Amino acid sequence: MSTLVDALSPARFGTYRLWADGDDALATRLYSFNVALSAALYGPLHMLEVALRNVSDRALTTAFGADWMDDTAVLTTAYQQRCVETARDNLLREKKAATHAQMVAELNFGFWSSLFGRTPNNHLWRVLRPIFQTKGLQRSDIAAHLKDFRILRNRVAHYEPILALPLAQRYADITTLTGWLSPSAAAWINHTSTWAAIYPAVPILTVDAATGETRFAPAAEPFLPT
Repeated sequence: MSTLVDALSPARFGTYRLWADGDDALATRLYSFNVALSAALYGPLHMLEVALRNVSDRALTTAFGADWMDDTAVLTTAYQQRCVETARDNLLREKKAATHAQMVAELNFGFWSSLFGRTPNNHLWRVLRPIFQTKGLQRSDIAAHLKDFRILRNRVAHYEPILALPLAQRYADITTLTGWLSPSAAAWINHTSTWAAIYPAVPILTVDAATGETRFAPAAEPFLPT
């Protein structure tokens, strides 16, 4: 008889089996919970990314003009320039016009995050700092958050385990940063999000101080799908 591990592969299921100390039934419930939490994060991550790219684009267009994507004085790194070239090629391959709006949507999250990276004299920060509606913010703060979000987003998008990540903190940071960009976007997350309804108020996994091994925390058992 076929089992879930046959569909997932032993390697993919192995992480959950390890957390469950070899209990396949518990490992299956952990896998289901991982999927449910990933689904709950999809909407907030979507809104964060959409808000970030559109608000950033407006600021850069105001400062440098509508052709800022093709200005090497604006996009100074080879990575950024390659992202623009790849996005345009992808759109043209799909027989799309590669308009400015289409380019904004096509450019990946890594590109938008790179705008807040360390560059010679941080020339973009003076333009992008005002898009965040809060005080006392440093470029490195945004860069660190975006790195965390990118890792989380990629794991969600590729169906990878996320239970070992500090998910409560990540979710709080997503809503906070989105609110700095757009209070309306943050309100949308708060109105539509299912996160609070499914994320437990207790740890899902714990690390054994003696062995360093990560295992399922029994206190979270009532929160798992049955």
